[in-house]
Order: sequence, then structure tokens, then C-alpha cells
Amino acid sequence: MVININAVAFSPVSNEIESGDEDDWVVSTRTVDIDDRVMGIFVGYVTRVINKEDNGKVTVGHFSNGTAGDSDAGDQTQERLDRILDLDLDDEDSSDYTEFEDLSESLKNRLITHMDGRTSRGYLFTIQAVNDGEPFVGILKLDVVDSEERPILDRDTRQLEYEEIENAFPPTDDLQKGCTYPIFDPLNDDNVFNLDGDVKFLQEDSDSEYFEEFMGCVTSSGSREQSQTILNGLSGIKQEQDGTVLGPDEVQDARTTIQGTDGVADGGTVHEAAEQALGEDYDEDEVDEMLYEEGETEVQIDPNNTTKYVVYDIDGIKIKAKMSDADGDKIDIQRPEHEDGEYVVTIRGDELDQDFQG
Repeated sequence: MVININAVAFSPVSNEIESGDEDDWVVSTRTVDIDDRVMGIFVGYVTRVINKEDNGKVTVGHFSNGTAGDSDAGDQTQERLDRILDLDLDDEDSSDYTEFEDLSESLKNRLITHMDGRTSRGYLFTIQAVNDGEPFVGILKLDVVDSEERPILDRDTRQLEYEEIENAFPPTDDLQKGCTYPIFDPLNDDNVFNLDGDVKFLQEDSDSEYFEEFMGCVTSSGSREQSQTILNGLSGIKQEQDGTVLGPDEVQDARTTIQGTDGVADGGTVHEAAEQALGEDYDEDEVDEMLYEEGETEVQIDPNNTTKYVVYDIDGIKIKAKMSDADGDKIDIQRPEHEDGEYVVTIRGDELDQDFQG
């Protein structure tokens, strides 16, 4: 993968910024020089978003579904992003730069409307770039690491200095909030992300709905988080039915069904997994209701990035095991025959180690 950045526009963002304030500005590489070292930081950020595997830190955005209470937001945002993709920004004297800054300002204003007093001040960066010749837009919302460093930019020059950026913004691996549009072809060998959608979100520090909502698209969880939620939901159904949770064999049966999918597992696959796990107690409507209540009606699970561990909790004693080991060969859980009976847990292995944590 080779990423080249054509242009960057940036501005401060905060719920306290109002039109006409001294912090109400947008500049770009048309008027501000960014040296190669600083540009390398931003190449690292967007590379992390593109390469991050489909797990709990990743969500997928869909413009086609719109958003409740903001029906045209998705169309407007997608139009802005598509226009940015088409702009000729290789030349700093290009007339398209004015439109690039205008589009970046509209994104900045929209983000501010979705921020409140709980959201951190920071900077919004809009990036036009290419990945192996394929154009894309990167959006980064970066919070300053040390609040005492604000503002990190000179109010007059708005220059991005390497030392300031390196000290003020997070390391690449700790990128706080970023997204790329469009999602790259999953057949690309350098990209392990395998889900369909329009926008790929990465939120490393915490999942903030406002960042996804400002883009105006409906999001679905990453595969690992989604598979975890669904397995917990199926276990909850079983507990309501007979007072027991899914056993190791039942968990493995459900996981095998999901991982056996050719491509992306959808709602139909979940029902197959539910039927495997719940047996004769499987009820299609009950599973659909669970998916609705868990907010997972749009199921997209990459079978290569499913839940890795299962945790059994017996009266506060927790047993954590890899999903691949929860199959009855290495872990056997015998439930008590009577309400006040005892669980018998058998763990088969060759080595024993222990750890003390405080």
C-alpha cells in the first residue's frame, strides 16, 4: 500500500466556537506549508484507519439508510465527500482549492453542531489522498494530548510544526477518531477489512456517537463486537428458556456456523447459528426480537474476525477460554442436577501457570 496525500484542510472544533470567533477558521495546504515529516504523521493516521482489522474499535457507516431525524444529512455529506474526491488539488494554485476549503468548512460546522460540553476540543482534518492510485477522503478529529498546550497553532500563521504536532497529538497507534471514504475493496491483499459499506470508522479511545452522526450515516458494529453481542443474546434467550447459559459445545456450534460462511455472515447466518445453539427451542421471532433489542438488525460479520474468548462465571469465579478451546475436549462443564448442587468444571491441558494481579 502506497498512500500519497494531495491536500489537507484543518480547523479547530469545539461546541463553544461560534461564527465570527477568533477560532472560526479553516486553512489548507494552499496557504500553509506542511513539511514531509508532518505529512508522514497524517499518512500514518489514515493508514491506520485503512488497515485496522474489523474489531470492537471499528464501525461501518452506510449512507443509503439515512439517519433518523436527519433524513437528508447522509445525502449531503456523501455529496461533499464525492466532490472532494473529484477536486484537482495536485497543484496548490488550483482553483479547486477554494471549494476544498469551503467543503471542509461545511464539515467542520456540521461537526460542531454535534459536539456538546462533554466532547473534547480539538482539530478537524479533511484529507484528500490516494491509496495505490485509488482516491479517498480521510477525516480525522484529533484532541490535543495536553490541554495546557492549546492552542498549538500560531493564530496568525497556523503553521503545523513537527515538534508541536508530535507532542500535542496522539501516536499513530492511539489515533482517537478517524474515518475514510470510500471503504477499500476487501479483495486488496493489503487490507484485511472485509465488510461492505460507505465509511470506515475507527475510534480508538472511546465510541462517540456524535462523530458517526456528524457524517450522517447509519453505523453497524465491527464483526468482533457484533458476534459477541449476538452470542450473549443467544445465551440470554437460553437462560430465559431453561435457566442455563450456552454450554461449550453449543457456543462452538454457533461459532462454527458463523465462521463457515463464505463471505460476510448476515442475519440468515445468525438464525442458522441460533438454531444450532438452541436446538428444538429455537424460535425465529424470538431471535429477531433479540437482534432488534441489541441494535444489531443489520448483521455483517466477517467470519475471520469473530469473538475470540468465552467467559464462564460461576458464582463470581470466572473461567476465560479461547473460543476454539470451548468445545468439550479441553473444557467440560457439568451442571448440577439440583438447584443447590455443584458445578463440576474439568479443564484438560498439559501445563499449569498462575498469575497474581492487584
